[in-house]
Amino acid sequence: MEKICQPLEFNDVNEHRRDNCIHYGSCLEEASVMLWPSFSCKNCKQFIASDNNVIYREKALSPLAWEV
Repeated sequence: MEKICQPLEFNDVNEHRRDNCIHYGSCLEEASVMLWPSFSCKNCKQFIASDNNVIYREKALSPLAWEV
């Protein structure tokens, strides 16, 4: 995970985020706690694809939190 000093534009999110990683939730929480404007997973060497779709289940449980 890499800190980005400016919030990502909506069109750039898919380029920088890997929400199918098992670490994504932890990284999101860490960036929030550190009050980072945004972060990127693009060059992260710790990426491990999740095969249980945890993020997608979370989106289904609280869809309002994911809408723009």
